[in-house]
Amino acid sequence: MAAATAAVSASPTPSDGEPTAAVDELGTTWRSLPTDAFVEILLRLPPSRQRLLRLVCRHWRAVIDERTPPQSNKPAVLACFTGLTSASMYVIDDDDLGAGRCRQVWGVRADPNDRTKRVDVTMVGTCNGLVCLCDNTRPGGAISLLNPATRETLRVPPLPISHGAGGPWSGYGSGKAYSFGFHPVTGRYRVLHLPCRADVTGGFTALQVFTLGDPCPSSSRAWRDVPVSFPGGATATCSVDAGLVTVDGATYWVTKGAERVVSFDHEDERVAFAAPLPVEGGPGYVLRLMEVRGSLGLAVCADRWPAPTKTDVWVLGRHAQGWSRQYSVQVQAGVCQRLAGPHFAHGEYVLTVSAPESSLKHHLYAHRMRGGGAAGRLQSGEVRSLRIRDEGTVAAYLKGGYYYLRTFAYVQTTEPLSRRCSDLPHGLGGTAVVLCSMAGMEALQTRQGELGRRRWA
Repeated sequence: MAAATAAVSASPTPSDGEPTAAVDELGTTWRSLPTDAFVEILLRLPPSRQRLLRLVCRHWRAVIDERTPPQSNKPAVLACFTGLTSASMYVIDDDDLGAGRCRQVWGVRADPNDRTKRVDVTMVGTCNGLVCLCDNTRPGGAISLLNPATRETLRVPPLPISHGAGGPWSGYGSGKAYSFGFHPVTGRYRVLHLPCRADVTGGFTALQVFTLGDPCPSSSRAWRDVPVSFPGGATATCSVDAGLVTVDGATYWVTKGAERVVSFDHEDERVAFAAPLPVEGGPGYVLRLMEVRGSLGLAVCADRWPAPTKTDVWVLGRHAQGWSRQYSVQVQAGVCQRLAGPHFAHGEYVLTVSAPESSLKHHLYAHRMRGGGAAGRLQSGEVRSLRIRDEGTVAAYLKGGYYYLRTFAYVQTTEPLSRRCSDLPHGLGGTAVVLCSMAGMEALQTRQGELGRRRWA
């Protein structure tokens, strides 16, 4: 269907017999399609395509809003654990947080007969039910996408060798330099890579972007360099330990000197200084970017070992209109926990994890907050305070050695991954991260093959 570029009707939603109207780029008016037939077409499209069609004109937006069922799925918590010999992913619904129930939706385990193999798969991010994972055992990291609900997987081409395997940073832990984002206007999914370990200073002049759906003849051209420049010739840097967070169509990171937050806009691919930090960092301070109900957050604590006693969370206003302190979490002595992240505030609960990570308890905890309005919404200037006096409710856990845990807001979708990523280039053969069934998680399974180009109908 051709994309319409102008609206010709601003009237209320028409009756079933009244035809729809939109003008395409050739100036042709589509008046022969009755609204009830248009609705039947809409009901056969995935939600992501419906969102794009809302942008055609006001008339189509009204039809979609009035005649298609709303998406009622509430976000759940998605927790991804990484151990030395296994990795697993759990979904915790709202009603299950306080009850200590979760369901495992994905997992991999190393071959117990091969002690040379280990599992180091970390979760990069999630958008609209799709999950982005990084296999850190590969130079530069190997990126795969999956839909936990349908168990469909796709592998993203590797970085060019100059970024993936040629630099001194190309060892383990590369997943921290990636981010996964979606822009609601363009409808495009992007994997972003910051080459911030290319030298000891952490500086870089370009970042790498892989756009799902970009036509490209070979996987070697799948990644594009996006130049990075700042006024006055300032060097781009990134503190990977502070994390990369994508919210509202932009990816954010903290400069290496912990002075400012930098943003990458997924619509116009522009890199800019977003805002100075709300507090001065320095020795002894730990900064971590967070996602707070669709906005960018920054968790700040002054002490860490064995666990921070107090953590403040600041939230950046829309359009970078200043920071406001919205959460203050204090942990009583003897309770070794820290905030989970980047998603830590879910409904009336605050999520925490065991600290330090090398401890024998590998748990995700839920602590119920008091007051603050429905669904945890805050009034202007309000700060929610929480004092953690006990371990709380165990929401999920991992058995094993040293672990790494990330939490995200997650909405399940049964829409095939091939519809979301219909234009992946040919030649994506190789070993992919594979979903293991609950009955067959004794060994890490692999598959070889070529994923051809798929298009949504």
